[in-house]
Amino acid sequence: MTRTCSGILLLAALLLALLPAAGAEEPKETAAPLVPVLELPPLESGTLFEIPTDEKYPEGLTPPQEEGYLYPEDGGDPTGYADPSITVNLGTGRIYGTDYLYARVKIASPTQLRALIAGRPASEQTVSGPGLAKRVQAVLAVNGDYCGGEDFKRGVLMRQEDMLRTKCDGETDVLVVDRAGDLRILKAALPEDVEAIEDQAVNIFTFGPALVIDGVRQEPEANRQHHSEDPAQRTAICQTGPLEYLIITSEGPGNENSAGLSMKQFTDLVASIPEVRTAYNLDGGTSSTLVFRRDGDNWQKINGLSNPKIRPLMDIIYFSSAWSE
Repeated sequence: MTRTCSGILLLAALLLALLPAAGAEEPKETAAPLVPVLELPPLESGTLFEIPTDEKYPEGLTPPQEEGYLYPEDGGDPTGYADPSITVNLGTGRIYGTDYLYARVKIASPTQLRALIAGRPASEQTVSGPGLAKRVQAVLAVNGDYCGGEDFKRGVLMRQEDMLRTKCDGETDVLVVDRAGDLRILKAALPEDVEAIEDQAVNIFTFGPALVIDGVRQEPEANRQHHSEDPAQRTAICQTGPLEYLIITSEGPGNENSAGLSMKQFTDLVASIPEVRTAYNLDGGTSSTLVFRRDGDNWQKINGLSNPKIRPLMDIIYFSSAWSE
């Protein structure tokens, strides 16, 4: 009897040793190497033009050219685009049991990184992501910060040099896109922080939190608005170099074969990419929308397609071509 009890105790001790310690963090995973940034093709014909930053619908915006689309050797949908002013290269990965889709973008001028609101800033008008992208002939577009609605009428709102709202609470991280096309994050922004940078800003977004600042991973805090602890679809805009950007969209539990990511897991994903210098969380859930123009006038949502729930958007961030034949 004593020998049997000793055997049971030994087995129990072995099983306990194999279990993770109470309160131990789950092991972090890292992103696979990204597809490369596509270099801008040489300007052999046509012209490059400067897009005004202070106009919502500037004249002369040109749609991406058919000959610029890049296709895989075995056919199928395009995986990229290149003209002398902009390149886009799409890639996929998987982390924490969740698929993600990303786009690497390089532009020739900072004025090609732009933003658009669906209606009046004070309204709650929404339009589909592809519909907004088509309005401005975008090469690539992603959802913004859902700038209206009762829960979102706070923080700082600037679009194309037009300051529309300044309601800093000292608790929310704010993203600034400056005249050089650089992403700057104001942690827990105060009115004086925004005032100090206002004359250098083109677009300002309020959602967050910051994921990476100056190459350093940020620790996300529990936040009701971000549903930080819940597995969800998530979206981030990142900068990887001068006029080089990375857009990442992860799937959620509503997608086939994807668990969804908590904010901590999403931060792990973004911060594990060595090229990322700055990264900011945008609106997620069913608002997570990445739009790419497939052919002709066919702008399409290309991320998370196995989830039938698609939310119309109040705003987009987009990249425009500045090349005309």
